[in-house]
Order: sequence, then C-alpha cells, then structure tokens
Amino acid sequence: MMNRVERMPKKIANFEIIQEIGHGGMGEVYLAKQMPVGRDVALKVLPVRSASDPEYAEAIKRFDSEAKAVSLLEHDNIVTLYDYGFTDNVNYLAMQYINGSSLFDLIQKYRPMPIDMIVEYAKQICRGLNYAHAKGVIHRDIKPQNILVSKDSNRCHITDFGIAKIKREERITIVGMAVGTPEYMSPEQAEGKNLDQQTDVYSLGILIYEMCTGNPPFYGNDPMSVAYRQVHEEPKKPSKLRHDIPVRLENIILKALRKNKNERYRGTHEILKDLDVLVSEGRDGISDRNSLNSAYQHPDKYAERRASERRQGDRRAVGVFDDESNRKNGFLRFVYKNIATIFIILLALIMVLLAAIFGLLAFRVI
Repeated sequence: MMNRVERMPKKIANFEIIQEIGHGGMGEVYLAKQMPVGRDVALKVLPVRSASDPEYAEAIKRFDSEAKAVSLLEHDNIVTLYDYGFTDNVNYLAMQYINGSSLFDLIQKYRPMPIDMIVEYAKQICRGLNYAHAKGVIHRDIKPQNILVSKDSNRCHITDFGIAKIKREERITIVGMAVGTPEYMSPEQAEGKNLDQQTDVYSLGILIYEMCTGNPPFYGNDPMSVAYRQVHEEPKKPSKLRHDIPVRLENIILKALRKNKNERYRGTHEILKDLDVLVSEGRDGISDRNSLNSAYQHPDKYAERRASERRQGDRRAVGVFDDESNRKNGFLRFVYKNIATIFIILLALIMVLLAAIFGLLAFRVI
C-alpha cells in the first residue's frame, strides 16, 4: 500500500508539486511551483468523488465559494487567488503561498502573546476584514487557524474563505448544523440566523481574547455545548486571566463579544479606530514594528527581554517603596529620640493657652 508521499502527484495542470503542507478529509494542500513563471503557490486539490456523495457536493460548493470570494478581494492582509480550475479529475485552487506560521501556532508558542504583538495583528486583521466587508464578503469562520503570518514581513493574511457569504449569493449550509467553528461562532451564527458583518466582529473578539489569554472564552469536546455557551453565557473578563492587559484592550474585546449584535461594534473599522487610540496613548508594552519582527523571529529572546524589563520595573517600584519607608522610619526615630523635649514643649504650649483663657475670663468679669 502506497504512503502519502508515494501517492502525491508530480504535477497538476501547470503546477509542479514540491511537497504536501496540509491535508483534510476531503483533499490536500501542496506547496507547488507555478510554471513557467516559477512562482511558489499553495495548491488546494479536491479529487473527484461520487456526485451522489453529499460531503463531496458540499466540498465542491466550498471550493467554488472560496474561489468566488477571494477573486473579489485584493488586499495585503488577504491571501491572493492565482488560479482555479479542473483537470485530470482534480479540482484545484492556487493561492498565494505564505512562508510562515498560522496564528494558532504562534498562540501556542507564546501562551499568552505579548500585548504589542496582539494589538498589531488585530489591526491587520481588522483592515483585511474591513476591506472584505466593503466588497460584500463575510468570512464566517475567523479563527487562528485561518490567519497566516508571514515570517519575512510579519504580516497577517486571512485565508480559507470556504464558507464565506457573498451578498446575493446562495448560502452554504450543512444539514442539521450551523456553519462555522463552534469556539468562534457568534450567537446568531450558532442559532442558524441570517448573518452580516457583525458575526465576523464577534469572531474577531474571540480571536483577540485567545491571543491575550491562550484560550477562547468557550471551548470543550462537545460542539453543541460550546455553541450553547456562545448564546447564553458571558465570557470571563480577560483581566481575570492576565493581569497586564490594558483596560482599553479589554473593553474592546468585551464590546466585540456582546451577545446582542446591536450592542457590538458595527464593523471592524470601529475596532480598528479604538486600537489606534490604544496605540496613540503610548501604552506600556506596545512597541514598534522592528520590535515585533524581532519577537516573531526570536520568541525566546523576546520573552526573556520582556521578563527582564518587568523585573527591572518591579525593582524600581520596590525602590520607591523603600524610599518612602525610610522617610517614615526616620521621622519615627526622630520623635522617639526627642520625646522628652517634645513633651515639655507641648506642656508649655498648653500652659500658655490656659493662662490666656483665664486672663480673658478675668478681664470680662472686671
């Protein structure tokens, strides 16, 4: 029996296969080279199966949906579509290849991520989503696995528009299930209601929450119970799980996670505005892009440096406390050493005050 490498095709259309970089129940993703231009691409392939197979029919719908959605979008924070077609009994989708990591992998690496990195990545994702929404595309499956971060530019790219909703297009559904990933579904998505861009706002709020704390607010082994909690339970405040989160950032997260979408941000452009305010405040821990690039490429050194900065801050705080304590202790020592003199002075002042009072009373009697 052949293994996966032996079964890997050598070429699909004008794409020469280099290696497999991902796979799922319905197909594979390969790193391939587009000929004759010699460009690296991420090539999604879906082999033909029986037309009567409902899963295959759904997968074809998702393939078509992703191709249509991404073809409408051209933005620095969204993967680019290069080609889409069918050849030799294989459906294929050629996308921009991102040499880097998924946001999910970065979250697992840091647990939790640095605040400055969280803010920068959240801003980039906001820009991508805001552009997609302006083009009439709702992603509906925003999660860390669908955000790719380039190693060279430290840029976030939104990917996997397989269940995206395009205005005026037919909805993609799965019989008996809400579409999406339960841990990142909005309440209205979990209930199977019609969706607008605010479902992506909620999912982005969960994503930022996870970057801050290391986990989404609701998770578990039972998808139905997770979906129920999205509808009926309030998330624990991130500050209960992480002490250094800025108040404004926590407020952004909690507003994005409002159950009633009318109380949420109306769009990702409003989140981006509040994130810009957070940066403009010069909040401690929000660094420049060079610092972020260093953090991405050398996470261990970055974490060590940040820990050292926190320790130095603690020592400075202790120094201030010690100075204040020394002042108080010095005053107490002065009082103790001169208690007799202070007592005599206080007694003399009391006698002078009493003499003045008696003199005033005698003058009034006369």
